[in-house]
Amino acid sequence: MPVGALALGCLAAWASRVGAGPAEVVHMTTVAYYEGKDADPVQHRLDLFRPDGHAGAPVLLFFHGGVWQRGDKREYGNIGEAFARRGILTAIVNYRLTPSVRHPGHVQDAARAVAWAMRHVAEYGGRTDRIFLSGHSAGGHLVTLLLFDPQYLRAEAVDPERLAGVIALSGVFDLTMPIDDTSEGGFAQFIYPPFGRDPKSLDQASPIRHLHPTRVPLLIVVAGEDYRDMRAQSKGFADALARAGIPGRFETVPGRGHFQLVQAMGTAGDPTTDLVTRFISTPAAR
Repeated sequence: MPVGALALGCLAAWASRVGAGPAEVVHMTTVAYYEGKDADPVQHRLDLFRPDGHAGAPVLLFFHGGVWQRGDKREYGNIGEAFARRGILTAIVNYRLTPSVRHPGHVQDAARAVAWAMRHVAEYGGRTDRIFLSGHSAGGHLVTLLLFDPQYLRAEAVDPERLAGVIALSGVFDLTMPIDDTSEGGFAQFIYPPFGRDPKSLDQASPIRHLHPTRVPLLIVVAGEDYRDMRAQSKGFADALARAGIPGRFETVPGRGHFQLVQAMGTAGDPTTDLVTRFISTPAAR
């Protein structure tokens, strides 16, 4: 659905908190979201970007990509700054990576971060009834799996239906399908190390295999110049949502490659930043 279909008139109700002008000051705090006996002092951390003077702000948790094997929250400060300046309390989340863990370790950590937010963001000025999840690439896999396979959030005493919305940016949704444009499809290098080779396990870990009715709206964004197979991942997932009658919007951002999609967020006139801000600001995304 084109962005023009978003009900822009609905933004007025949120104008005092989102998109009503940049916050002059953004506070960044690093928080431990999990402190169990197996806690990792680096990976079980999130950077929380808090807009000054925006009490009762909506909340965005962002999970980075890196094929479940690399990446760090420190590489995505532009996203934290961008949305905090738009009145959105934003957390950039680390999680354990392969080879330290394999599936389901990554998504279990993502669930722990969401549970922390549900219990603690009010202390930082955030609304627990307006928590959005977003992820890029492998992070897009994590946030959609959290929504559609409820076992991970329920293990943390969180109902997935409490989420206000889920935003996947050039995500991976079907682990049985290729994710790069090589003849091998990226399986040996990117998918098998974190998930193994068993077809049943790959099915079980694929968000597209768990679709069910939900009240949680989704925004699926893909880079127009992304890899062919990554574009197919997003289009296939959006089509599956539509066939299942699940509320979702599908948008293509022209002129962006796979990595540029997130690297450009926060820059002047960036369409991805505007899409996400409008999605969070729209009452339909509840």
